[in-house]
Amino acid sequence: MSLARLHWKIFLAITALLMLAWAAYNYLACYCRAPIRLTISGGNVCPLRSEMAKRIGEEVRSQGVTLENVTDANSDTISADVDAHRLDLGLVLGGFPPAARPNVRQVATLGIEPLHLLVRGELLAGTTPSLKLLRGRRVSLGEPDSNEKRLANDLLRLAGLRATTPKAVGEFDAVYTPEAEIIAKLRSWKRVAPPVRALLAERLPDALFLVDSLPAPLVDALVRTAGYRLIPLPYATALHLDRRRDEAHQAHDMLDSRLEATTIPAYTYGITPAVPPEDCPTFGLRLLLVANKDVPTSAVLRLLRSLDQGAARRYHVDLDAIGADNELPLHPGAVAFAEGRRPQPVNELLEPLTNFLSVLGAGAAGGLALWGFLRGLRAVHPDVHLKQIDRIERLLAGSEQDESAPTLPGEFIDFLEANLAQIKQAAIDDYSQGRMDNDEAMVSILTLVADTRHMLAQRRKQLGLTTTDSARPNRLADAA
Repeated sequence: MSLARLHWKIFLAITALLMLAWAAYNYLACYCRAPIRLTISGGNVCPLRSEMAKRIGEEVRSQGVTLENVTDANSDTISADVDAHRLDLGLVLGGFPPAARPNVRQVATLGIEPLHLLVRGELLAGTTPSLKLLRGRRVSLGEPDSNEKRLANDLLRLAGLRATTPKAVGEFDAVYTPEAEIIAKLRSWKRVAPPVRALLAERLPDALFLVDSLPAPLVDALVRTAGYRLIPLPYATALHLDRRRDEAHQAHDMLDSRLEATTIPAYTYGITPAVPPEDCPTFGLRLLLVANKDVPTSAVLRLLRSLDQGAARRYHVDLDAIGADNELPLHPGAVAFAEGRRPQPVNELLEPLTNFLSVLGAGAAGGLALWGFLRGLRAVHPDVHLKQIDRIERLLAGSEQDESAPTLPGEFIDFLEANLAQIKQAAIDDYSQGRMDNDEAMVSILTLVADTRHMLAQRRKQLGLTTTDSARPNRLADAA
């Protein structure tokens, strides 16, 4: 086997191995991805938020992401656990200062959770709904250290309503009752007689603040079982402006700049009677899906793609990975997801094709270069034949000796003519088989062969020799 052919087979073998390795990598990347296991919590303050965390886990399971639902308390504790990497993902209400949790990254917003204010139906009889109804009443502010409690406190502070404390008498009595506890009571009351139910309902607070997604299960239960009604809260702009009175932000529990004006649509919690009878203005906080900064980008990207294709559309959730005003630093997976969703200009759409063509061009150029190199290994330079012809002339002139050459003059001339014929035939073979592709060099060789033959014929005449039978085959080969 020639050296050139061996090199060519080695090149083909290496190319085949590289193609097989690339195919194996694509197969493993597309079909054999290792499952990703993460933890998530929606807290236990809001049942709907906890249920949403479970639904997210169900939606992303098909994408190779397993989410273990972990029991946690409220947005504050969830964000603290995510920051400490005791938890990978969490559903929390916005409003935290960005520097408070340095290891927490925003993955997406899932809409705005509105603040509800419900009061007993009898308190609204013949009066205009307003915050004045809370004076002298028992008001539930949610759970301690929860964002809904902070949101309600900021509103009541703006309205000049202070809770009664052991040191001072205020305008209302604050109570802190978990939503799940109130829902459990209301469900158990459905099994008792109406008179008993009315007596039990009197134990509930006169008014309740809660932040929850629509429709909130607790609001449904309070409206249908105990006759509560919603109070409009058109104070988002007023709370934003109140921040100017306290630039140092010392009197506020959270960032009022994160408040979002929103509306509870009419008839959300009932048609007969209508609750609310018309669109009810209020404000709320964004529901954030957050993650620890060390959660893999690929996991967050697969999670968001799964949510975008499933739960977000099925439950009409406003999934937004990159909004106009992000509350926390963005997770790299959210950035990658947003880049994939944005409309691509023509040059970006054509980028894969241009990349392919550039790779194809580079590969073709490399292949041609390699082919030229391999072809060069088997090429014959014209100097090889020219030097052999020159040696015959030097042997004829006596300037060089050849031990294998005959000593008799006639046999010596025949020897040189035979060698000249072999040189000519070798040059013709190299030219016809592509090992020598220089036309001018071939003409030069043939011309030099003819001149050398003429010199041999002249020397034969000088010696008075005639062509012998031994020389005829050489001449026949030369003529061929």
